[in-house]
Amino acid sequence: MDLAYMFRRGLAYLLDSLLMFGFFVLTQRVLFLPLRRLLFGADEWFASGVKTELYTLLTISLPIWLYFALTEVSAWQATPGKFLLGLQTVDAASRGPLTLPQSLLRTIIKMVPWEVAHLANNLPVPMRYDPNPGFRLGFLASPLLLILYAALALWTARHRSLHDLLAKTIVVARK
Repeated sequence: MDLAYMFRRGLAYLLDSLLMFGFFVLTQRVLFLPLRRLLFGADEWFASGVKTELYTLLTISLPIWLYFALTEVSAWQATPGKFLLGLQTVDAASRGPLTLPQSLLRTIIKMVPWEVAHLANNLPVPMRYDPNPGFRLGFLASPLLLILYAALALWTARHRSLHDLLAKTIVVARK
């Protein structure tokens, strides 16, 4: 097991996550919060789980999916985090660039734990508006899925996680 490789891959993901977090703090505060107030008025609009989930999907999930999918089919074949750490994502068989459908599939599978957390937070009633939120199974499922993904990357041949295996990709050192 190449722990240095796994550290680089994990650090690249952390860098991408921090970049996305900064982007969302900025866009939510500067763009979406004023737009939300203009279009929907008070925050009570978000008391609906379906509306909150739709908002989350359109303003957070979809941009993240596009970020990962489009950067990995770019000339870099890598997200900015992977690029900075000398990694790229390639087709496992040909070692060539990913196709867009392949990259989208990889991204959607990679984001499942986060989407499970969003669903757990937002449905049936957003936790912020639920008078008795209690335990939500999705908050247990999400970290368990992340652990599964990490374990697969640690113990499979060529360190492939679930999204790599199903999309037939591999993360390698940049050429």
